[in-house]
Formats: sequence, structure tokens, C-alpha cells
Amino acid sequence: MKKFAGFIVKNQKLIISFYAVLVLISLIIGKFVDIEYDLSSYLPKTMNSIMGKEKLQSEFIINGSATLMIKSNDINYVQQLKKSIVEVEGVKEVIWLDDVEDVKKPVEFFDKKLSKRFINGEHSLLQIQFTESNDTLTTREAIDKIDKLIDKEHYFGGPAAISKDMQDTTSKEMIYYSVVAFLIITIILLVSTNAYYEPILFFLTIGVAIILNSGTNVIFGKISSNTNSVSSILQLAVSMDYSIFLLHRYHEESREGNKYEAMKRAIEKTFASVSSSALTTVCGFLALLWMNYGIGKDMGLVLAKGVFLSLVAVVTLMPCLILAVDERLGKYKHKTFMPGFEKISGFMVKSRISTLVIAAIIVVPTFLGQSKLQYYYSTEKTLSESSKSALANEKIQEVFGKSNELILIVPKEDKIKINNLIEDIKSVENVDTVQGLYSMVDTALPEEIIPKEVKDTFESDKFTYMIINLLSSSEGEETTKAIETIRSISGKYYDQWYLTGEAAVYLDLQAVTSKDFLVVNNISILLIGIILLVTFKSIGIPIILVFAIQLGIWINLSIPYFQGISLNFISFIIIGAIQLGATVDYAILVTSRYKENLEEMPPLKAMAKTIGDTGKSVLTSALILVAGTLSISFITTIRSAAELTLLIGRGALISLVIVYTLLPALLVSFNWFIKLTTIGWPKTIKEYKAEGKREVV
Repeated sequence: MKKFAGFIVKNQKLIISFYAVLVLISLIIGKFVDIEYDLSSYLPKTMNSIMGKEKLQSEFIINGSATLMIKSNDINYVQQLKKSIVEVEGVKEVIWLDDVEDVKKPVEFFDKKLSKRFINGEHSLLQIQFTESNDTLTTREAIDKIDKLIDKEHYFGGPAAISKDMQDTTSKEMIYYSVVAFLIITIILLVSTNAYYEPILFFLTIGVAIILNSGTNVIFGKISSNTNSVSSILQLAVSMDYSIFLLHRYHEESREGNKYEAMKRAIEKTFASVSSSALTTVCGFLALLWMNYGIGKDMGLVLAKGVFLSLVAVVTLMPCLILAVDERLGKYKHKTFMPGFEKISGFMVKSRISTLVIAAIIVVPTFLGQSKLQYYYSTEKTLSESSKSALANEKIQEVFGKSNELILIVPKEDKIKINNLIEDIKSVENVDTVQGLYSMVDTALPEEIIPKEVKDTFESDKFTYMIINLLSSSEGEETTKAIETIRSISGKYYDQWYLTGEAAVYLDLQAVTSKDFLVVNNISILLIGIILLVTFKSIGIPIILVFAIQLGIWINLSIPYFQGISLNFISFIIIGAIQLGATVDYAILVTSRYKENLEEMPPLKAMAKTIGDTGKSVLTSALILVAGTLSISFITTIRSAAELTLLIGRGALISLVIVYTLLPALLVSFNWFIKLTTIGWPKTIKEYKAEGKREVV
């Protein structure tokens, strides 16, 4: 490390120039990183619903879909509008009443159940299918063009409309909450540091790391919208304390003279503790790689890479920035306003018994509460109830009732067989209608007589598909039962069949992710436990530290349970790994300093001094994480992002409280156990008493 530190100090201009080039390259290549809003794309390709989506694309060139409700029941007007919509670039097909009925015959001869799906009262409903997926620019532009075509009151709902809302909302709100987070974190840094320029150095260093992380995401090709919305703020929040530790160490070393030598020593002494801290955070994020659901790999790799790049930037770029400005701006100092813990540290140690009692009382209820927490999968539920697409879906549901479309794809074989399949599916509970070629055309008709445009809509060379409308919502017991019955019926008729649609995808998603929470949680505990074991050469310390933070996770997740709130499944799965990885650093710092102080004084005194020594730095670190995440939670209208960031911010606060209440109580009370299971642990209270040293706090 001495040679490395010497190289950094001697080559400041070269290193700053090198980073400038890297930032420029990253800004350019970052434009080629796609954002994936379709979270079903992270499901295993072998899932039936995903194979069905791919068949729709390859066989029928159908990707995205939307529903359009118009306040008009004029058949001629709607037919003309339908023709105009089909001509819009990006639109594959528009399905309406004239595809399933002869609209020239009198209305009283229409199939009432079928026609009601397209005309009800003064409203008409069209089903639009796009050539590209719900999330592409072409589909979004197609929706905008269709909007301009319609001169009557209308509502756009369905997956494509929800995706467009999600993208528009995310791109707009990211600017707002990034600015708010920047301002709040700046205030925290100004309060906790003693020079006006220091927050600028912190933001420059971590800002460069964030840009590098965003640019290097090009190696993945695309990242999920969930990862994109929180990765930068999370990277800033969990790695800002690395910069703080380095700067504080530099100030300490500078008291002894030459600033260049001081920086060399600061790099050497900071690297070990900061790299250990970063490693636990990285391992917490890497635990997400063990998820069956691919979004875990997406988020885990991006966040772990971000923390690693922050560590590299802190030990290479930041020393150069500090040395470049220290002489010129070092005189601009101010008081540190962050409160100290020295006055209350004694009380916190004295209250250890009551703290242990409270922990013992809440451990079982919180564990049971978090284990019974309900979660949801629906993309629609992640948007605000006041969003354009959510309001449209609600209005469409009021007029046409609940609509939950599935698409069943089967081989194009015997049309009698297909017709029998359709009739069997119609008899399934909660199935409203089934629209397919042979639900509209008499099976006795010769193939040559069937209009080509009708055949092309529902048939390819090898397959035919039918649209099944369920009366139940996209999630729930009724929907699950209906889908399982349809799958069973399809399996009786065909060896090869595909059932897709949002509800089918959610059911497959539930099957894939059912064990992910337990797996991710256990892997993160195992990885971080190993790091703690090696760091402290102890068996007891990893058990105590992990239990303390794990209790914080249980408390965090039990709160929504007792509130009667359900969470997005992604938030539920990943919060344990993130909270453990991001906040176990606080526990490591306290334990390390306690061990140092224990060399010189009895346990109670050592812990009181430890709380006083580490209080400010841990409080600063926690507040930055809280500010960075809660700024998103309070501003964003995307429910999934708000939930995840609220969990992280609240989890940081809970972990902070536990680290300065429960952890000291555990370390002091079980000092004998730690001594027994740790190599090189200092004396116990009995040994100090034997030496005649009293415990006075």
C-alpha cells in the first residue's frame, strides 16, 4: 500500500486527467444502455408464459397491447377510427366488434355477451396490438399519435399505457428527487464537516463513480427500470462515508506536518477499514445474484459494481482532489454542528438491561409479522392511483367491468378440436368471453371463404391464438384457479400450448420468486458472516452483529404487516440483503472501536467511550442513507420505488438505533462469550476486577 499511496500522491494531474477521460467516455457509452420496464423479461425463458410471449412475437408479430375506450357507440365512426389507428406506425392490429360480428345486421341479432365486450351504452372498447413491446419508443409514439387522432372523450389503458406512464413519470421525477437528495445531503455534510469545500469534494468523487457505473452498465446491454431509478442514489448514500473516513484521517495525519506524507498515511490507514466496509456492502448486493428471478442479478451486479467503483474513486481520485484544493481553500473553515454522543453515552450503557428486555419482547412478534407480510406482483399497482393510465383503467372497468386478458396459443390443427377447446374454456368459472377464429367463424365454412384479414389476425403458418377474458383481477385466488384450470384443459387437447398475458406471467413470477426471499437473506447472512469471522477472527462476533441487524430487518418488514399494507414483491425480496449489507458497517465500526478501547479499560467504560468516539461518523453515514432514499420515497409517485426507498431509509434509522442501544448491550453482556470464541480479544470484566480496576460509567 505504501507504493500505491506514493504513486497516487506523485501523479495527481495524471490521475485527474485519466478520470476526466473516463467520465467523458462513460457519458457517451451510457446513452447506449437500454432501460427495461418489462419485468417479465427477467423470468426464465423456459416458463410457459414467457415462451407464449415469444411465440406471439415470432408467429404473429404481436408484442405490446393496450385498450382504448371511446365515448361513442356510432359504429361507422368507430370503424373509420379503427382504420386510421391501424395505419399508425407501430400498430399491428386493432380488434373490435366488426372482427367478431357482422355489424351490418341489426343490433338485436348480435351475440349479446360478445358484443358487450366492445360496445356498452355510449362507449366503445378497442383492443390495440403493437408490433413492438409495451416499453419501446415506437409503441410510446404510437400511443401519442393515436391520442391526437381522436376528437372525442377517450381513455387509454392496458399494459402499453401503464408502461408509458411509468417511463414518463420516472424520467420526470428522477430530476426532482435527485436535486432534493443533493440539497439535503449537502446540508448534512456541511453540518458534520468543518470546511465549506469538503461536501464538494465528496460529491465530485462519488459523482464520478456514479457516472462510471452508469457508463459501464453498457456491458449488460440493459438494466431494469427498478435498478435505474434507485442505483445512483443508493450508490451515493452507501459509499459517501468512505470519502468522509479518508478526509477525517487526512486531517488527523496533517497535524504531524507535510501534507503529502499525511495523505500517503491516510490512504494506507483508510484503505483497510474502508475496503472491509465496502466488501460487506458488496456481498450484501451480490447475494441478490442467487435469486431465481433475473432482476436480482441485474440489481445486484449494478449496485455491487457501483460500490466497488466508489471505493476505487475514494482511494485514487479523492486524494488528488484534496491535495489540489487544500492549500487554497483550507482556510475557509466553520464549526462542526453535528451533536456529539459523549454526554448520553453513559446513559445508553447503563440502560443495557432494559434494552435487552425490550429486544426479547419484540423479537418474536416482529419475526412472525415479517414472515406473514403480503406482497403483490401487478405492474399496474406500482403506479399512483392518480396516474393517467390508472384512472383510464378504472374508468374502463366501471363501464365494461373487470378485464383480464389471457392469450392461449395452440397448433393450427383440426378446427373441430380447436372449437371444442374454446367451448370447454368458456365453461371455466370467471371466464367471460373467448375470442378466436373459430369463435367467430362457423367451423363448417370452407377455409377459402373465410376473409384473409380475419385469418391473418388469429393464425400463422403453424399456430392459432385466442383471447380469453377473465372477470377477475390480474392477481388473486379466483384468477389463479381459472388459469390453472385453463392450463389443465389445454394440456388435455395439446402437448404443445402456451398461455400468456399479465395474469399468467404474474402466476409464473410467483412460482419463481416464492423461495427467493429466504435464499437471498440466507446467502447475504452467510457471506457477511464469513467476512466478519475473518475480520474479527471470531465466531461470536458475527452471530451478535448479524442478529442485531437482522432484528432491524424484522422490525422494518413487520411495520407494513401491522399496518395492513402489502409490498411489491421485489422490495420484499431484496430489502434484507440491502439493509444488512449497507448498515452492518455501523456495527463493524462500533465493535472495532470497542475492541480498541477494551485494551485500556473495563467493558462498561470502553463501551461508553466507543459510543462517544463513533457517534458522529455513524450518525452522518446513516443520515446520508436516510436522506438519499427518503427523498425518493416522498417525491416519487411510483409505488414500487417509493416502497423500496422507504424500506431502505427506515431500515437505516432502525439499524442506527439498534447499533447504539442493543448492540452495546449485547457486546457488554456477552463479552465473556466473545472472549471465549475470539482470537486475541482483550480482557473480560473479571480480569479487570482482579487487577483492581473498577467499572464506573
